[in-house]
Amino acid sequence: MDRIGTARYQRHELIDWFSQQRLADSRVAVIGAGAIGNEVIKNLVLLGTGAVDVFDFDRVEVHNLTRSIFLREEDVGSNKADCVARRAAEVDPNVSLRAFAGHFRDRLSLAMLERYDCVISAVDNFEARIQLSQMCRLTAVDLVNAAIDSRWITVECFPFGSADGSACYECNLPESAYQKVAARYSCGGLRRRAQAERRVPTTAITASIAGALAVSNALRLGDAADPRARRIFADSIGGASRVTSLDRRAGCPGCGTSASPPQVLRTRNRWLSRHLSGEFEPSLQQHLVRLSDALITSYACRSCGPVPGAERYLRRRAADFDDSIAVCPQCSQNAIVIEVRDVFRLGELGEMFGPEAVPAKYAIVEVGERSFCFDLEEDAGP
Repeated sequence: MDRIGTARYQRHELIDWFSQQRLADSRVAVIGAGAIGNEVIKNLVLLGTGAVDVFDFDRVEVHNLTRSIFLREEDVGSNKADCVARRAAEVDPNVSLRAFAGHFRDRLSLAMLERYDCVISAVDNFEARIQLSQMCRLTAVDLVNAAIDSRWITVECFPFGSADGSACYECNLPESAYQKVAARYSCGGLRRRAQAERRVPTTAITASIAGALAVSNALRLGDAADPRARRIFADSIGGASRVTSLDRRAGCPGCGTSASPPQVLRTRNRWLSRHLSGEFEPSLQQHLVRLSDALITSYACRSCGPVPGAERYLRRRAADFDDSIAVCPQCSQNAIVIEVRDVFRLGELGEMFGPEAVPAKYAIVEVGERSFCFDLEEDAGP
């Protein structure tokens, strides 16, 4: 069927600045299928966007039903991404919808990310937004971030793919945001098991406005008269809004090392084998490598010393564990000293892993004035 020739989109075709064909050719990833995510997906499907992929690790709870048009009572306990994608597909059969259940960090590779025209972030925490910003900057994919509370809406646009030298999400992030991220982790870098989830009070009204602004800006990033990153701040009650340009910040943790992102090399976690075989110059052994994921490098009890079975934690991602592993299995005291690192020398990683896969998404190496990103994952899919 000729999508553009159908009567479904005839009102769109009357808009002089609107390209239905461009929408039909677009591929968009929506990260988060909660309140904002539902509205974003609804708008993308009604507009006739060619392909929409939905990522969410969470399961449906009863309180989600007041803010999520695609969820029903019978969905409680099921994965949000699966439920939302399935029902959204009923709106327009011409739109390709796929659900990816699980955390986007585990389901979305850099190679897969590169195939999208835009990513829309509808997540609810700083840590996930920081991770998405870093990944989109590396792959030069436009990013739109949306956030809400019971009254206020924030939508931020980062034209990583359509403009050079754009600010990243972290360029204008206050120190308090990093403090909130740090509060989720113990001093050893492990997730706090008892950390209470912060519930943000909101309504379908703010989610609807955020979803509309996010999609409107996402589909027009390449056409913007001002190519800089920007923030839209809106009041859902009073109706006031303002747009602010977001400038790059010197020393930004996300992009402060260079104006251009590192060159991505598709090594697929065979990079250390290449290094060990002599393909890399010996002088590179001393170069520092920053991994996307922090690893546990030491695990011992301050009272008992070496702990039997410590190997199960060593060289693994710290994010895979919570602080319950800090309790010594021998003395039952919270006495385990855990070292967590994300920066290594290239030769050190070679000694640690040899030809084995390093448990990280990517590794960034600075060589002189140039930066390289080793993509360490196998391609996650089409």
